[in-house]
Amino acid sequence: MAMNTAESADELISRLAATCRRTGLVADIVEPSTRIRISTPNGNQHMAETITLKPDADDVLMWWWSWNRPICPAGEIDFAVRSLTRVVAETRA
Repeated sequence: MAMNTAESADELISRLAATCRRTGLVADIVEPSTRIRISTPNGNQHMAETITLKPDADDVLMWWWSWNRPICPAGEIDFAVRSLTRVVAETRA
């Protein structure tokens, strides 16, 4: 059973991008409905993250890290943004 049937993948990607931008992140939609690149303004380009929106093995629509690990269910936008912020805001010495 697929989750988020009331909200399309395009809407979820748009919501994630908007929420990221409101928190000060840079959000570029790479592929509508499926991929978005998140980074910090003037940040380290190597710290950017491209995440994917796709179902898991149980057909639950999830956000996925670039290393193919789930972040959270697609509807949990705030949690996804907090997780993304922790990853892309890290600095390397």
